[in-house]
Amino acid sequence: MDYLEAVVLGIIQGITEWLPISSEAMVTLAGKFLFQSEYKEALGNAIWLHGGTLVAVIVYFHKDIIGILKMKERKLLVFLAVATVLSALIAFPLLFLAFSFEIPDYLFTILIGIFLVAVAFLNKKRKSGEKKDTEPKTAVIPGIVQGLAALPGFSRSGLTVAALLAEKFSLKDAFRLSFLMSIPVIAGAQLALPLLQDGFEVTMPMIVGSISAAVVGFLTIKLLMEFSEKVNFFKATLILGVAVIIFGVVLMI
Repeated sequence: MDYLEAVVLGIIQGITEWLPISSEAMVTLAGKFLFQSEYKEALGNAIWLHGGTLVAVIVYFHKDIIGILKMKERKLLVFLAVATVLSALIAFPLLFLAFSFEIPDYLFTILIGIFLVAVAFLNKKRKSGEKKDTEPKTAVIPGIVQGLAALPGFSRSGLTVAALLAEKFSLKDAFRLSFLMSIPVIAGAQLALPLLQDGFEVTMPMIVGSISAAVVGFLTIKLLMEFSEKVNFFKATLILGVAVIIFGVVLMI
């Protein structure tokens, strides 16, 4: 990966990681078709660039993280622990599988969009400001679906946000919890990368790509959190769902 490829892929990662589309698939596809990378190399780069967005979410939510570490938010800590364990049990075997074959990403993108639209109409009367406690049982489904996102084509953000919305969380809380849930999973994937890819080696262009992903990822998080506060639940969820369906159809074409 050269510097141009690193910056371009970092920007793509920074934008798509927090949207209901598969950032892993988008970065892998961009690496393959824009820079003629081999599938395994492109997938390895995609996983590596998640480290940049990991930094972005840690910086943005540093106050929440400090509160969790100081045991001030025990319910949230238990929620994240349950989600992380379930995700890890599913994700790590799938990561090894992901390096063995390619999966069509458009199908899962369209399905996530349809699910978001369904959630919007099922919860049409819900207000954006409504809140729900982070009980351990509400972490089960989001944790499971987050693990499935280890496979290219599945959107981690899309799956977890949709699952959290279905659990009656507000859009803002769904984004926040989805972002926080990503921290241990992405960190684990970074540690596992040398085991997944033979001859893995960190280069300066890769570091530059991570910085690019971190900066763009931070700005994307900020915009999404502001978006979730200003738009009512139904409109925001419906817009997300329709946009994701359209994007999936474009990928299919």
